[in-house]
Amino acid sequence: MKKFEWLGQSLFNSYAQVFFSNNKWFGIILLFITFVDLYVGFFGLTAVLAALLTAFFIGLYEPNIRQGYYGFNALLVGVGLGIYFEPGVLLFVLILIAGILTVFIAVTMEGVLGKYGLPYLSIPFILVFWMVRLATREFGELGLSERGVYVLNDLYLLGGRSLVNMYEWWNQLPMPLSLKAYFLSLGAIFFQSNVFAGVLAALGTLIYSRIAFTLSLWGFYLAYVFYLLLGIPFSEVSFSYIGFNYILTAIALGGYFIIPSRSSYLGLIAIIPVVTILGIALQQVFNLIYLPIHSFPFNLATLTFLYALKFRVDNRIGLSTIFWQQNSPEKNLYSFSNFHKRFGEDSPVPIYLPFFGEWTVTQGHNGAYTHKDAWRYAWDFEIKDEQNKTFKDEGDFPTDYYCFDKNILAPADGTVEAVVNDIPDNSIGANNLEKNWGNTIIIKHADFLYSKLSHLKQGSILPKPGDKVKKGEVIGKCGNSGNSPYPHLHFQIQATPYIGSKTIDYRITDVWMRVKGEEKLMSTTNPKIDAVVSSLMPENDLKKAFSFVVGNRLHFETQDGNRHEWEVKRDYSLNKYLECQQTGSKAYFKLDEAMLHFTHFEGDRKSLLYAFYLSAFKVSFGFTDGLKLKDRFPVHMVFNINTIFLQDFIAPFYQYLKGEFTLTYPEKNKGFSSKPLSLKGHILKKSWGKTLAVSEFEFVLDGGGLRTFRFKNNKNQILATCIYDS
Repeated sequence: MKKFEWLGQSLFNSYAQVFFSNNKWFGIILLFITFVDLYVGFFGLTAVLAALLTAFFIGLYEPNIRQGYYGFNALLVGVGLGIYFEPGVLLFVLILIAGILTVFIAVTMEGVLGKYGLPYLSIPFILVFWMVRLATREFGELGLSERGVYVLNDLYLLGGRSLVNMYEWWNQLPMPLSLKAYFLSLGAIFFQSNVFAGVLAALGTLIYSRIAFTLSLWGFYLAYVFYLLLGIPFSEVSFSYIGFNYILTAIALGGYFIIPSRSSYLGLIAIIPVVTILGIALQQVFNLIYLPIHSFPFNLATLTFLYALKFRVDNRIGLSTIFWQQNSPEKNLYSFSNFHKRFGEDSPVPIYLPFFGEWTVTQGHNGAYTHKDAWRYAWDFEIKDEQNKTFKDEGDFPTDYYCFDKNILAPADGTVEAVVNDIPDNSIGANNLEKNWGNTIIIKHADFLYSKLSHLKQGSILPKPGDKVKKGEVIGKCGNSGNSPYPHLHFQIQATPYIGSKTIDYRITDVWMRVKGEEKLMSTTNPKIDAVVSSLMPENDLKKAFSFVVGNRLHFETQDGNRHEWEVKRDYSLNKYLECQQTGSKAYFKLDEAMLHFTHFEGDRKSLLYAFYLSAFKVSFGFTDGLKLKDRFPVHMVFNINTIFLQDFIAPFYQYLKGEFTLTYPEKNKGFSSKPLSLKGHILKKSWGKTLAVSEFEFVLDGGGLRTFRFKNNKNQILATCIYDS
């Protein structure tokens, strides 16, 4: 039986995926809706099972099967045929065949559209349903259904007289015509033409996603108003048969494939009228061949819009497509906004400062002297003393300047493209305008990404064109050649390999920066003039404690005697994560030479791994006295559903809930191979600026690695000891 444990999850997700969800309870509600007509529910279930088992036995990717991706189209086919034709053995066989065919059409569409990064939506359902409807015109033994009169009998079998009374009460309840059409449109997604089914679908949508619920109303009423403006005759029954197209389009483009935002809501004002016109026009065409359009307008509009967005060169209107689908508009939004704030300015290829120690920016971007026009994105660096001077004695000679003859490093791995190494250094105050760049080295780090370091000392450049260099490798010495009246380093990033190439705006990674006495650790930055900068130098022992290598296992024992084992793994997308062997929970992380960032958690929030995820959310492997690292959590990672419920409604416009992270390093940065180091921190949960809860944590480590981990909140206190093999 273990072999088929996936089937239950896949089944409920197949129902929920009709609304882009993987919420089990939503799936159960939608399953119940289909069984308002017992035969329709049975045939829908039959088609889903046929599709899921087919996908499993032909060996399709199991996570996709579990998500219901190969089941929801078959469900719609089964329900549609079940309500259209009279039940019988022939229909049962036909639906089995249709369910299996839907899987193969879905896989084909996945291959065709997937090449362009597009979803196949409900296209497999439309194609199979149309094919079967056309084919059955020749089936003399297959009669049309007249089962609408038996709905009350089916409801009585499902829930007795009370369910029948509820059904009749909702259908007879006085309500505005437009609201009734809204409920009928929701029910029509599953071919149910009653208010009761629509109310259940609306309730399920609200449980699944507050954003999806508001988008369903927004999309529907935009179409309703457009109908009125055009003077189109309105009937709640006829409108409902295409009304669900507006609902699904609004959810898809307002919050599922597009990150929910002001822009996505406003964008629907233009998109929904297009879907309306498409729906009306397509209905006229398909009436000629006696076929319903169903969700064709939704599919056509959504795919066209998503495809068009792929050709953008600038996101001027703020419509951001999702980069990691979590089957929830809220989770997509909270994760995206947090990731954008934390890593949105990260460079695709990290470029680091090309020197040791502290240097001062004496000319930055758009500088007062030479960093102008196409060459404005550059920096000049010098070394200053405590008196803010760049030289000793009188400064009459290049050797008087602190930066002269200092080692210059490769800012990243790369290949040397060009070298100029024979230009004499100037005397102080003189310029060589003929060879203004002076001694220069250009390094290629990636396609269309080069660094240039200029005004180097004559004869000091070590590598030759074509040589490979590693980040931090000494490549030359600071000099005073070219247009340089006094020693300094000119550093720029460019897209082409020439000495006179134009600069590009590119940020530097992992920088300690002091501005007006205030020190900051910047993941990426564009240092401004007078900023004192240095590279983040990792402490090996600290790095050892938090560097997780794929395949390694971590063992902890808590104060209650329980053992916990985590394994470092990597998924198909090369994302690294810690997996708890006891609970199956996963904590995803991003690791480089100087920093650890946790990015996502899924699983048991009572587990030790969740407490560790919160506490090690951001860790620097290098630090100065009393460093305080600050960060923010995705809202849904620290608040429960009861607290976040109201926030979800307005999240696309404003987020008043905040989870704040602070990690404090000790006052003295001394070697600690023999002496334990304590890192302490806290987590604040805030609403409208008011603190709701505080959690505290502490890591104790030494040269041997992490020793203990403590976590305390208002509910419990955890003390975990890291166990190493002897």
